[in-house]
Amino acid sequence: MFVLLLCCSALLSGCWNREAVWEATDAHRSSVVRPGESEADRLYRHGRDCMDTIERDDCAIDYFEQLIELGPDRRELIGDATFRLVELYRRHDKAESATLLLRKFWELGMGRISAGVVPHSTRFAPETVTTLFMVDVERLEQSGLHRALPQDAKDMMFTCDQALRERLGEQAKARREAKEQAKLATMTEKEREDYQRRRKQLRFGRGDDKSKGKSKPKEIETVYSAGGFCKLAAALGLADPRDFEKFLGASNHADQRVSLAIMRIDELEAKLAAAAEAGHIVAEPMPQIEGRDLAAMTQGMRDKLRVWTLSDFEYDGAPVQLLTLDRGELTMAPKAMIQGLLQARAHDQDRLHPKLQELLGQVPPEVTFVSLITPEATAAFLAEMGTMGRLLPNPAGLMIAAVVYDYAGLFVRVPTEDSVKAWVLLSLARKLIVNEDEAARAGEEDFMGNLDISQTRDGKALLMTNILTSGAVTNMFLGG
Repeated sequence: MFVLLLCCSALLSGCWNREAVWEATDAHRSSVVRPGESEADRLYRHGRDCMDTIERDDCAIDYFEQLIELGPDRRELIGDATFRLVELYRRHDKAESATLLLRKFWELGMGRISAGVVPHSTRFAPETVTTLFMVDVERLEQSGLHRALPQDAKDMMFTCDQALRERLGEQAKARREAKEQAKLATMTEKEREDYQRRRKQLRFGRGDDKSKGKSKPKEIETVYSAGGFCKLAAALGLADPRDFEKFLGASNHADQRVSLAIMRIDELEAKLAAAAEAGHIVAEPMPQIEGRDLAAMTQGMRDKLRVWTLSDFEYDGAPVQLLTLDRGELTMAPKAMIQGLLQARAHDQDRLHPKLQELLGQVPPEVTFVSLITPEATAAFLAEMGTMGRLLPNPAGLMIAAVVYDYAGLFVRVPTEDSVKAWVLLSLARKLIVNEDEAARAGEEDFMGNLDISQTRDGKALLMTNILTSGAVTNMFLGG
């Protein structure tokens, strides 16, 4: 819901150029190819040498531009070259080139589409799951941006220490309020009125008037947001979810009780054995699977049908259980969902919602974070937004991805067949910002500062791209 609000706010405050496309410069340097080296590898190697070793930005830009133009099906090269080139463009006041290059992100090097960004066990999730997200902790911690973040920001992302989280949250709130008051203090009365008017524009339509004054019933949390991630981490002798290599949460947007989590964990078997010995988890008898004879299975297959129950933890009044549906992966779900997951694994059935499978195939493999939402769930979220939701074109789902190197690139794609309505909305967004205060969007550490909104060439999708520095990420979590 937060990201949908962000997208809508962005659409009412971003910029758009329908015709402009990224183009490389004309000057192309030549270089020696090493034996067995492809042209793509050569261009990438020379670009990195120019940028990191001899510190020649002009030659780095040239080689990386050549690589992007070449367009090899090498996402690992294209991704890093794109972000390095964006950084170089920004160093040399080429903001427009950086923006246009980011718009190409979803198109570059996508010849090798792969659903391997999520744990293998994801395919056994029931079709009733309509939303999912995944965080690749291992990839995040390898990034330069993560190394540059203050410890408090890292703790705010992952800590299971509720007292620490509350303390950091209060400090962040105080910093945001102080920042707001300092900003208002420098304004004239007229400037404050204009500022408040723009803030109201960004809040426009978030819920209909008839809903004002009515208290919404408290929503049921998912099994993982209701303490499941932290309880499982503790049971396995881990500090918090940052000790997982990768974790995924999936749920039904209308019924959060249909929810599960999948974690990829290093040395999982040893951790499960230690947790069972300590009584943190309890091994259950081997289940009976309709249509399968357990005695006829290999030991490896039987290992994938094991069930444990988390001790001293219930969700919605029932036990929470664990499965090892694939090597190195642990699935956590309410007991009511376990038999269906076992049945799917035993019969090797792909059950994931077809639209989620389709969206998943369009996600770049090097993402650190991804979130996918089906058309049904997207429409339901937009309906909650009242007037603003009705302004948006009929969505064919929602894809959000973040790629992290020395900085983060956030990419949001909203596929839609309603190209005319998408064009009208973007035109309206451009009109609304004619008199916008550009200074409010200029800072790198302002989340909106590097935001761009565009439409694909065929008009079949809205795109939002943004670059987040370590400072911007720190501000998001710690309030400045």
